[in-house]
Amino acid sequence: MVEWDILDLVILDHLDFFQNNYLNMGRCGTGAITTGESIRIELPYLLKQGYIRKNYTISGSLSWTNGSSVSFVSSFTEEGRYIRLSYYLESYTGERTNHDYKIQLTTIPSNLGKGEIIYFVCPVTGRRARILYKCYGSQIWKCRTSYRNRIYYESQQCSKLDFHNRRYWALDKELERLNKRRKKKFYHGKETRLSRRIQALKNKKNYHDYLRWIILPKALKRGMNAELIESLQWRQ
Repeated sequence: MVEWDILDLVILDHLDFFQNNYLNMGRCGTGAITTGESIRIELPYLLKQGYIRKNYTISGSLSWTNGSSVSFVSSFTEEGRYIRLSYYLESYTGERTNHDYKIQLTTIPSNLGKGEIIYFVCPVTGRRARILYKCYGSQIWKCRTSYRNRIYYESQQCSKLDFHNRRYWALDKELERLNKRRKKKFYHGKETRLSRRIQALKNKKNYHDYLRWIILPKALKRGMNAELIESLQWRQ
């Protein structure tokens, strides 16, 4: 059984020594990877689930649909602010390596003047990050900008038509969620903040709806009734 500390792992990551050698945590191909395809640890999710709480030390585990899993211990106390990750990786030869290291947590004041915003400190770059990724054969969790190979956002990998389609349906889903939350449109004669957000998202949805029909392939347009296309382009 081989064990590595975080400094060793960072050096090995820079050398790409272990690129694509391990299977247990998911093996990535050589092509471009998007944020949605890579496994990641999201700080907002940890906070929402209560896995990181002020003045508490909490232990638990995280798992992904590809079979990857890690155990963690989070601490946000006077003694230390960090999340400790523990997992093992298995090579083609069956050799297992244990990984057990801490990722520090830091805070900055909220720009709203209330409370603080928590960030990971990337173990490679030292930059603040809200999401850590593990892909391209990396042995450790680190921020998106620390990878030599770029991690793309899904919108950067799709066509113009597909981009506007995706944005349209994503906004449609978000509007459905927000409309369920909205209890009243006005409060004391003023439009609520939630109502203003809903209206702004509706405007964006209509914008992407218009563009996705504007750039439809000409062959598809020729097979549609002109009056129908016009009504689709300008529908509310």
